Amino acid sequence: MEGANISWDELICIEYSVTDQSVDKLCRDIRNYIISTVYLEEERVDQLLNWKILKKAEGKLLATTAFALLTSDYFCFAKIQCGVFEDIDRDEFIDKKDYTGPLYKQIKGAYQFVLRHINLNAKINVLVREKRYELPIDAIREMIINAQCHRNFMDNSCVQVAIYDDRLEATSPGMFYGGLTLEEAISIRPKIRNRAIGEVFSRMELIEEWGTGIRQILKRAEEYNLPKPEFLEIGNTFRVNLYRPTDKGPIEKADKSGTANADS
Repeated sequence: MEGANISWDELICIEYSVTDQSVDKLCRDIRNYIISTVYLEEERVDQLLNWKILKKAEGKLLATTAFALLTSDYFCFAKIQCGVFEDIDRDEFIDKKDYTGPLYKQIKGAYQFVLRHINLNAKINVLVREKRYELPIDAIREMIINAQCHRNFMDNSCVQVAIYDDRLEATSPGMFYGGLTLEEAISIRPKIRNRAIGEVFSRMELIEEWGTGIRQILKRAEEYNLPKPEFLEIGNTFRVNLYRPTDKGPIEKADKSGTANADS
């Protein structure tokens, strides 16, 4: 597929039907995510065709695997599993939840799950009480988006987001695409594995520039004076470890809804 310049998410999903309702819902959701520019106000089907989310044959609209992933839970393995563990190993769950459905909704759910289970610190700065999470929310967001956007969907495994006493861990199926090393992935813009999904995520402003996620995670961790994040290829998976601070400072309970700063 790589040699033929074909992306898996651009292939036709033969048994998945395209309905007016699913097209309208996807277009409306894309518009709702966009901050700077309004897309898809006119000729929305043509836009989805241009992005290879839909295809047309003999006058009939056909769904690609990207369209199925962005509108349903058709693929049972395409989900995010979230868990909170006691201590630093996967021995005992404290909480867990699976997020299914359209990929972008999974990302939002997993992001909010993390915010509910990490500490919200409070400090006094020139008579003003400031609150911020113990981990940079931009790095959390990048970890989850990258794990979903760049995963290998031909591997029937799930994205996993795990919270331990000492770290936040995001694991996705698939190593670097195109044979890149970690050093190359940091220094250059890598190829994107799922081009149609990447196009929609870019339009939804979930990703700003393809291939900058690792640098963003490193930068945000440094700004928070956290230990350097780890990027690991383990078997056929890719894992990011973002380490929690050892000195947590005064702590307040995070909003149980997990919605504080959840859309920033």
